Amino acid sequence: MRIVHVIAEFSAHEAMGRTVSEIARRVPGEHYVITTTAHDGQDAFAGVVELGGAVETFPIGRRDALNSALADLRPDLVHIHGGALAPLLVARTAIPWYPNLLTMYAWPVLPSMRRLRSGGIRAAMQSNVLRPRVLASSVLPTWLLKRSLRRSGTREVLTPDPRVERKLGAIRVGSGGPQDSRRATYTDEAPVVLFAGRAESVRGIDTLLACFPDVVREVPDARLRLLLIPRPELDALLETARAAGLGDHLDVVTEPVKDLLGEMAAAQVGTWPFKYDYTTSPPAMAAAEALSVGLPTVGTEVSCVEAVIEDGVNGDLVPPADPKALARALVRLLRDRGVWDRYAIAGPESVARNLSWEGMGQRVAAAYADVLGREVDSGHEAV
Repeated sequence: MRIVHVIAEFSAHEAMGRTVSEIARRVPGEHYVITTTAHDGQDAFAGVVELGGAVETFPIGRRDALNSALADLRPDLVHIHGGALAPLLVARTAIPWYPNLLTMYAWPVLPSMRRLRSGGIRAAMQSNVLRPRVLASSVLPTWLLKRSLRRSGTREVLTPDPRVERKLGAIRVGSGGPQDSRRATYTDEAPVVLFAGRAESVRGIDTLLACFPDVVREVPDARLRLLLIPRPELDALLETARAAGLGDHLDVVTEPVKDLLGEMAAAQVGTWPFKYDYTTSPPAMAAAEALSVGLPTVGTEVSCVEAVIEDGVNGDLVPPADPKALARALVRLLRDRGVWDRYAIAGPESVARNLSWEGMGQRVAAAYADVLGREVDSGHEAV
């Protein structure tokens, strides 16, 4: 079986690209990628075709090149990866000529003006929160999307986003949870609170820095460790970090981390205090990775985090952009061994149940079988 994945931009370090890579490894067949640009991770596929052009208008903006690439590859199945606009953008390409299905990662909505003001409008515009495609998706009527799905011949819709599941009756597919035998351990001596992700204030890094003096007052030897992926806001956030006056209570790493799960297992509490529902596509994979190694975690009441953390079950949720509430939740986990132990046990269990890559591979294989009308295996390394 030859499967062609169509995705606007590919990187195995981003949520969508990671999902495509895991599918290629777990669902047998020849997997190819057609994209504007592939930044890394090409070795997971039988072939990668880079068409160039603008991400925002892909694939319609590169229709002729896309049609030619599909004709050359002659796929048995085309797997489209994108957001709510994807069906509109593929309907006038050659994709409807082939059996196809869609993974719709999110159907984002615009934050309220109150939320934007509290979180920072400029920061939202620099991130994924206020991209032009988000503006367009927010006003997209359900009837138009359903009609576009029919025109594109899309036979199945998969999604990790509960909103897409509700609106389209899509098949819910969890992802982001690896299997690892390492586990976080509790200590009340110099406990570490960990954040890992893009250097963007929409991810609540400034909220975390603002709350940490309150954490230190309650837990005097607590340390905050930030593993930051450089983004345009990095310098401003580093200045905010210096101004926080945390001294030896703060470690900031901006170089690539070779073993993120190891870093998580070495910490005592993880936190992802995102400010907006669609700071990233659901589920927030870093939070899922933290739970997979039993790291008790604090997040915020936004959809991409709520797709991972069940409040009071495997972690705690607090309001976004609220340093006082975040500090209280962090202190509680640092000091309450009983709650810490309960979350440390529940985290890996919830990941295995709802977010494992193994489960994702099985559901995708089943969807392929439905589209093609034949049995498709799953659970093995394909490339």
